[in-house]
Amino acid sequence: MKDKNILVVGSIAIDNTIYTKKLPTAGMTTIGDSYFCNVGGKGANQACAALFLGASNVSFIGAIGKDKNGEHVKTFLKEQGLNAYLKESDLPTGVAFITLEEISAENQILIIQGANTDLKIEDINKHLDLFSEGDIFLTQFENSIETVEYMIKLAKKRGMTVIVNPAPIKKVNDDIYQYIDYLVPNEHELEALSGSKKVMEGCRRLLSKGCKNVIATLGDKGSILVNKEMMYEASPHKVNAIDTTAAGDSYLGALVYKLSKNEDIKIAMEFASKCSSLTVTKKGAIVSLPHKEDIV
Repeated sequence: MKDKNILVVGSIAIDNTIYTKKLPTAGMTTIGDSYFCNVGGKGANQACAALFLGASNVSFIGAIGKDKNGEHVKTFLKEQGLNAYLKESDLPTGVAFITLEEISAENQILIIQGANTDLKIEDINKHLDLFSEGDIFLTQFENSIETVEYMIKLAKKRGMTVIVNPAPIKKVNDDIYQYIDYLVPNEHELEALSGSKKVMEGCRRLLSKGCKNVIATLGDKGSILVNKEMMYEASPHKVNAIDTTAAGDSYLGALVYKLSKNEDIKIAMEFASKCSSLTVTKKGAIVSLPHKEDIV
């Protein structure tokens, strides 16, 4: 059976990360230890994660500004070998400001979406040839929700496997869930979407809205798959985490990589957990993602 193509549509940004021993609280000034700037954004992270692991054909659609950051993004993605289709917007390239506590590896992230909000339905319609039957579609909530909902419906109607990472949380129409094959929230997103603090109950509530599978990523507790027929828990991998910035994106990229190889979802989840654990042992976003030669 031949590999499936992967189409990722989503955000791209310049990540500006400050590392500090302790996160500042409201009204507090804290002196940081170091600063790191690199290319990130959930969409670009997830596309590169799948590409680096050896996916046969990964395409990415996003938007950048007509600025130096946008030029840097274009050059960087070309160097990675990613098939990137980038709209050049009059809005600035997105940026993220990340403060990371070195002791706990927890972070605080503030995003300026910029050009990511300017990815319109007409921009998607320029690339309809990438929405192919039998392939995999992955998106998040960092673009306009109108565009996101349109893409989800389009991908499903064209016979793709639709995977949605609902981050950051935004309100969507309840009818959109019926078009989603795999909804992949973290604990905070699961609670916000379902209204339940209990993982299993939250997953079941989202299933009742129409999505076929819910995979909740639970940080150092692993991940759990729930659908109407079964429940499966993927084991966590214990590591010394130093930067959790792209952990969830690494998981998503690894998951779709394995699904593109026609692997069982349980195998895909276990592999994704391993890749995510490797990501948090390095600083940065895309530069922290594991390559296939890193997996033993």
